Amino acid sequence: MTMTIDKNAWQELMKDAESKKALKSFFKEILLEEPKFFKEILTEILEENQVSGSDEQAERRKKIEAMIDEDFDKYDEVFKALA
Repeated sequence: MTMTIDKNAWQELMKDAESKKALKSFFKEILLEEPKFFKEILTEILEENQVSGSDEQAERRKKIEAMIDEDFDKYDEVFKALA
């Protein structure tokens, strides 16, 4: 299931300080409760925003994904404890 947000609605949402605060809280909650899901989101964003398939960019993306994996593995117990 894919959800899309209207660009104009998103821009309006980002103008409102309370909405930003709520979104920030929501994302923190996802990170704490479901770190693997958050990691999947980051990985998907990296894949979707790949501009071209050059070897240099592919290597860079692999490094970024490795750093994400390392951080999530390193702090997995912390995320679980905070949840």
